[in-house]
Amino acid sequence: MARCKTGLFVALALGGCGASAAPSNKPAGAPPAPPTPVSVTIAQPGGDAVDPHAAALERLLSEPWGQQGDKDQQLNVSLPDAANWKRCRYWGVEHFLGFRYGKDHHAMVVVFVQESEEEHPSSEACLRQFDAWGRPQIRGFEVQFDPFQPHYEKLQDRPFIALAVDGRLSLGFARPQFSAAWAAYTPYPKTCLIAAVAVPWRSTPELAKRVRDRFVVEGFPTLQPLSAERPTRK
Repeated sequence: MARCKTGLFVALALGGCGASAAPSNKPAGAPPAPPTPVSVTIAQPGGDAVDPHAAALERLLSEPWGQQGDKDQQLNVSLPDAANWKRCRYWGVEHFLGFRYGKDHHAMVVVFVQESEEEHPSSEACLRQFDAWGRPQIRGFEVQFDPFQPHYEKLQDRPFIALAVDGRLSLGFARPQFSAAWAAYTPYPKTCLIAAVAVPWRSTPELAKRVRDRFVVEGFPTLQPLSAERPTRK
């Protein structure tokens, strides 16, 4: 399993937003061109496109959904272009499952499993708990969030809430921007299950927002718990 570059995914956006993107030699005014199929790999899903990040995000908008999960088959998450995501561990933050899209972190998905004192917590209560846990861990990065946009869905007839947001953070002299979303599920007693996606903007803010929104509308409602008990890292 690969190790991802930073564990700041508690900000739900940062697991690779600071990673350097491949330079673009795209001439001014030139229309975007997709990569040649043979050049698309797990390491670089944007292939040999002039702007690999934009090409990678276009794939996340156009490719069909698939699923990947943990090695013990306790949980599956839905991913577009699923074969080109790599399971990885985001160091520095406790989480259950993580994926990255390309070595340059064109997009990131992380799942958190947290205990709750409530026997049957609500999605809203889990969001509050997750926020209280995550906020102290991102103070040093001066993360700024735009207003949060809630979305209401169901998983296995249980209601859940997803929050979508755009934001920026401080990494030295850089101020990388991102689009992110996270959803709080309650399929197990005394457990909050959080699935999150983050997409760095780089030169393509509108594409990043659309990828994030696709996860909210299509991906989050199709998460698949596979075990009767709370997932645990083994």
